[in-house]
Amino acid sequence: MSYRFRLIDTAGSEVAIVVRPSPAIAEGDLVLLPGGGTAAVVEVYDDADGSEGDVQATLVIDDEPDDLG
Repeated sequence: MSYRFRLIDTAGSEVAIVVRPSPAIAEGDLVLLPGGGTAAVVEVYDDADGSEGDVQATLVIDDEPDDLG
């Protein structure tokens, strides 16, 4: 079985819908992005609003690259 999650950035814009093999996800987990790479989950909305649109939850991701300099 697979589970759909909505990814949004920290500004609230939808990034993508992704599929994961598990319904479990928490802040700090990494998700695979459709274009490649990963992003850290910074917040999980799994209430009625966050599950709207046939997704398990809405995940706020940090899609900004880390400042390594």
